[in-house]
Amino acid sequence: MYSRVTIFWKLGLAFFILNSLVLISGFYLLRISEWGGLIRTIITLSILIILSFGFSWFIVGLYIKKPANKLSIAMEKLADKEFDYRLHENDGDEFSELASSFNDMADMLSFFVAELKKARDYLEGILESTADIIITVNSTGKILSLNSGAENALGYKRFDLLGKPIEMLFANPRDREIAIGRLEHRESVANYETKFRTSDNQIRDVLLTISRLRNPAGEMIGTIGISKDITEEKRLQKQLIQSQRLAAIGEVFTGIQHSMKNMLNALKGGSYMVRTGIAKDNKKMLAEGWDIVQEGIEKLTAMSMDMLKYVKEWKPRPEDVDLSQLLSDINQVIEKSAADKGVLFQLHSSPEMPLVQCDSRMIHSSVMDIVSNAIDACLWKEYSEGETPRVELTAYRNHNGENAVIEVSDNGCGMPEDVKANIFAPFFSTKSKAGTGLGLSITSRMIEVHNGNIDVESEPDKGTVFRIVIPITATGVNKENNHGQKSSGS
Repeated sequence: MYSRVTIFWKLGLAFFILNSLVLISGFYLLRISEWGGLIRTIITLSILIILSFGFSWFIVGLYIKKPANKLSIAMEKLADKEFDYRLHENDGDEFSELASSFNDMADMLSFFVAELKKARDYLEGILESTADIIITVNSTGKILSLNSGAENALGYKRFDLLGKPIEMLFANPRDREIAIGRLEHRESVANYETKFRTSDNQIRDVLLTISRLRNPAGEMIGTIGISKDITEEKRLQKQLIQSQRLAAIGEVFTGIQHSMKNMLNALKGGSYMVRTGIAKDNKKMLAEGWDIVQEGIEKLTAMSMDMLKYVKEWKPRPEDVDLSQLLSDINQVIEKSAADKGVLFQLHSSPEMPLVQCDSRMIHSSVMDIVSNAIDACLWKEYSEGETPRVELTAYRNHNGENAVIEVSDNGCGMPEDVKANIFAPFFSTKSKAGTGLGLSITSRMIEVHNGNIDVESEPDKGTVFRIVIPITATGVNKENNHGQKSSGS
């Protein structure tokens, strides 16, 4: 082991020679000197000791201090990020091993720094090339950084925003407080819709995702916000809504015109029979004509009332409703009238049904309309011998327990696919002599404002199942505006 440590031998040999000279000289001088010679001997020994220490200092400086200083300088170079600095390696010198280890460490450090720089440049390239608005903010609400997407979307230059309060970008600074408030108990808030103000005072609609920004120790040091400019999407959405609204108006007018044409034709026929009966003094024709006129008037009145229902603003009033009791009330109303028409009506309600937060009037009206249609479907079918017209009303909770399900099933005439696809369209009706075609449209909207939905399964000549699904709690209940569009609220 020591054969490779050259400095050990160099220093050992030097100290051995010096100590030997001092001892031999001292011994020799002590033997030959007298009292006066003793003083000269002490002086001589002192000089030799001083020379020995000086020589030792020189040797240590040459073989230890000087290499150590080089190593210290090299470490300072690395600390100053001069990662290409290297030490000269001398063969046979133990400091060459330190120099070799230092150079290996510097090589590894240089490699890792280069890799980190590549990763950083790659990530910065992604951030800079994206069109999204990316802004970091410190814990005091001041802007730390922003990407080119933010510059392009908002019209600011970076030096205009760095160090400025982030609230200056919000059209309504209160939105920033709301977003931070939502972040209080979570790591991020996604898709928060707000508005930014550009440098030229324009308003941009944005979809903001804000997350906590942490240091390597896990401490929160600010936030990072990634925003998508959705101004154009919002504009196109408004255009689409307007187009859909105009199309709906056209559809409604077409339906009104078609329904009124049929009703007016019936009124014309009835009035003709009335005139003819009066002219010929034919009371039977007069009575038949008058019945047709009255029926037409009733249909026009019913259509007028249904149109008022269809365009009204639906504002459900949620309350705790015993769904089993509500369906029992429907059963009491329907059972006897269905039996009079030869239809068996049965109610099946789960005893474990909880209270449902809904508007009882709307749900009652919706179920009644579907049950009435189911009974009509049974009346339109010719049953084989031994088969009984049947309508069943069932209520239960779905598998996750969050929704209440109301099913109305019948074994009536059923529907082909083209009819099933249009049953909720306004003014679409399969009842040639009765109905306005608005009943199921109104029912569908009543369920939608409860944040529910209606599913339909049907097969011609086999029957139909209407399945109403509504949340048990009213947290998702919506209300509609005057144009029949849903808006959030309770």
